[in-house]
Amino acid sequence: MVEPGVPPHSVELGHRSSGHVHGAGRVHAHGDHAVRRSGLLLTAFSAAWAGAAGARTPNLSGSVQAPSAVRAAAAPRSFRIVTVPVPAAFPADREVRFDIVPTGPVAILGSLTGALPPTPGEPRVVAFTAGLPARARAGVTPIARVRLSVPDGATVDVPVELDVARVPGAGVRLTRALVAVHRGTRFSVGYVLTNTGNAPDSLDVGLTAPSGWQVQGPVPRHTLEPDGTAQGSIAVTVPEGTATGAARLRLVIRDSEGERTRTDAVIEVVDPAASAATYAPRLTAGLATVVGDTGAASAAIGLSLDGQLSDGLRVNGRLVQELDTRHVDTRGLGRVGYFLGAPYVTLASDRWQATGGTTGVVFSDLTGVNVWGKGASFAGGFERWRVAALAGRPVLGGPANGGHLLATQAGWRVGGGWVSAAASDLEDGQGGTRRLQAIALGGSAPLGSGTTLAAELADRRYAAGEGLGWLMELRREAETDHLLLRYVHAPGGSGAFARVRNELSGFGTRAFAGGVLLSGGYWRSDDENPAFSRLHSSGWSLSPQIAVDSNTTAGIEARGTSFDATGASGTFGNAERMVGVVVDSRLGSLYLSGATSIGRAARTAATPSGLASTVEAGRATYRGLVGWATGRGNFQLSGSVEQNGAGTGLLPRQYIVGLQADRVSLRPGGTVLLNAAVQRYGWFGDRPGANLVRLGLTTPLGLGLFLTADVERNPFVVDVGGASRWIAAFKVERGVQVPLAALRPAAQGVVYEDRNANGHRDPDEPGVLGAVVRRGAESVVTDRSGRFRFYDRTDAPARLDETSLPFGLVVNAAALPPPGAKHGDIGVIPTSPVEVELLPMPGDDGRVPKVDFHSALVRARDARGDLWTAQLDSAGLATFHALPPGRYELDIDLTGLSEPLLPRGPIPGFTVEIGGTAPRLKIPVYPRRIRMRDGSRPGSPGSGLSGSLL
Repeated sequence: MVEPGVPPHSVELGHRSSGHVHGAGRVHAHGDHAVRRSGLLLTAFSAAWAGAAGARTPNLSGSVQAPSAVRAAAAPRSFRIVTVPVPAAFPADREVRFDIVPTGPVAILGSLTGALPPTPGEPRVVAFTAGLPARARAGVTPIARVRLSVPDGATVDVPVELDVARVPGAGVRLTRALVAVHRGTRFSVGYVLTNTGNAPDSLDVGLTAPSGWQVQGPVPRHTLEPDGTAQGSIAVTVPEGTATGAARLRLVIRDSEGERTRTDAVIEVVDPAASAATYAPRLTAGLATVVGDTGAASAAIGLSLDGQLSDGLRVNGRLVQELDTRHVDTRGLGRVGYFLGAPYVTLASDRWQATGGTTGVVFSDLTGVNVWGKGASFAGGFERWRVAALAGRPVLGGPANGGHLLATQAGWRVGGGWVSAAASDLEDGQGGTRRLQAIALGGSAPLGSGTTLAAELADRRYAAGEGLGWLMELRREAETDHLLLRYVHAPGGSGAFARVRNELSGFGTRAFAGGVLLSGGYWRSDDENPAFSRLHSSGWSLSPQIAVDSNTTAGIEARGTSFDATGASGTFGNAERMVGVVVDSRLGSLYLSGATSIGRAARTAATPSGLASTVEAGRATYRGLVGWATGRGNFQLSGSVEQNGAGTGLLPRQYIVGLQADRVSLRPGGTVLLNAAVQRYGWFGDRPGANLVRLGLTTPLGLGLFLTADVERNPFVVDVGGASRWIAAFKVERGVQVPLAALRPAAQGVVYEDRNANGHRDPDEPGVLGAVVRRGAESVVTDRSGRFRFYDRTDAPARLDETSLPFGLVVNAAALPPPGAKHGDIGVIPTSPVEVELLPMPGDDGRVPKVDFHSALVRARDARGDLWTAQLDSAGLATFHALPPGRYELDIDLTGLSEPLLPRGPIPGFTVEIGGTAPRLKIPVYPRRIRMRDGSRPGSPGSGLSGSLL
């Protein structure tokens, strides 16, 4: 039996299409040449199959019942061999004639008429090839009618249908590719959605925004026919605390089967205050107070200054001053961000930094570390040299003890290395006099492969004597490993502004294949000071770690430390040896961490009288943490248990359980933030448990004022009566921009709709809101009146970023300000949509071509030669969505069609008027004439189809 729509198995086709005959699953046309070549092969195959010979049989008598329709499955942009079986009622000994009459939007390849010879005992079929266009609609589509007849006998018509597979697709275009917004405002992302599939579909439009941004409303859904379009928008709120700069929003189109397409919108976030003065530092003034349940209170005022003074210069400063030095709660003020006693102001560029007030500089282990005081400092690094200097006095020192801090250091590049010299004169009377006078020479040189060797030699004079200090350091920085080896000998030690007197240390990491990382270190130091004649410490650590996957790491940590001190009251020391396991993992916004360690601790003590004590006991710790980081805040639950042996100086058993929430947004936009923490301390009955509770809130009060409140009950902070109490700290702040008179706008103007295209702004022409204008390295966004201002001093011209304009507006080239203009308006012209329709016309034989126009293009060329391109849909309609006013000529490219079509005569041009709507342009296209000639008689017309159109 022959299955309708499928070639018979006897010719080894089975259920395969013609593409299988030539070694492919289906023959796809990737161009006009591929269509013609594949069609010729399939036509030859169909004709050979249909012309199989057989024996003759007697005449047919009677009638034949019409068979049911033949239906075959097919896909767009492919060829399908269709077979129509001859009804069994037709006698096998008679010739059967066939006529194929196309009735659908496909190209029929193969002979449309012919005859099947008698084939006694074998079934007969009519075979032809149907070429489906790329935009073939899904579902059952009639494509042809096959008429079968026997001379002087019965005639039947067999309908042929193709069941076209559904091919979903979607396209999306943003109405504004670049959107400029202010922090804390709401804006809309507009889009135009098109169903590019071959069947009706329901499409959901989702928007992925950065963390903290609020997408308003439900997910839009559009039900569209093939080639149907819909417009929509999605509202988004930008949080107040969003950093300025460019951010990306992703528009994702999905149907019931998954994602179909996506596109990104660029959102440029700008500070509203920057439009008034780009280089105006922000001055924030505030008042803070701490109130306890006893009624006592302390207050302090605070001033901070931060911002750009110019393109390459920034200022940062801070001052906190108590109002009553007798009642000051420094810890409470610190909980709301006010720290007493460290006022400063810093000027910084990309190459240098200068600070006045409380400042500090780290020179080297030989010329002074932790040099900190009140005064002035400078540090600069340039291509060939660098310098650092400090002049001041110790923070707690004063004229009475003669403290002072003076130091300088300079370096010069020599080849690939550096040579440096330093001198310091330091004296600090706080906590016992520290004194140092040093002169040092040093340098560094590269050894290759990321390795650097550095050394320094110094003459050090200190309170108890003098000596020659030296430092050696070997550092390696490579892609897979890091190594640091150093030895320091600094006579005088920490009593002469060094960390210790002698120090040997080494640290390194090494990465191996498979995500394995090995880290280790060792250190050993000796020191002395007025309180202790000898201080010795040492330690080591070893930590292998492996990345289980991209989100999880696990490792083992082993470490040991020891410390010994000798003074007038005796000798004491401690030592610990611990080994543990650490695991960290992250699952999306959820993160987890766990660690456990076990080991031993030892404590020793000896007095000058001869009494000695040595205690050694075990120790174990267990810690766990789970957290959730979201756009609305961070939440964390933690717990730890610690067990210590008796006599080690630690509590025998202790546990801590805590719940914490940070920066929880209570209002869309992140303007109201909540911080909260609860911790429970327990000692398993050895002593009463304790609870620590803390609650913080930051919220606007209006008029630019912001309130920060923090309430805490800490059981480890008690009053004179030994009771813990509730302590509340409050801070009210207001920030303002500080404009400088010298920083007036360097250039300004307005972006407006030039509705009459005269290049000048008329009174009835409105400004354009939200357009991005750039000038040199500076970018600004227009306000509601379309106004923009620039503050950089440059001769660069102001240029409008057209991607930030609403769809349908383009820049008027005749309304641009000249380069260097201090005031210049920028005009934009409204555009108009234009539709062009191609109308298939009958050829000389009266046949109307049926083609899919989706692969054709229409181009519009203006008077300056600029091109606009539009693609036609399957029915032959092309839309230019936004053409500026002017005169245009059309160019039509029909080379990609399945059947050659051409317009006859010149293609008319058209004019787009300002604010007008152009009528639809209808252009007829005709089949191309193909004249057939007799190849046996060159130069003479042939018989048959000469002059007919194919």
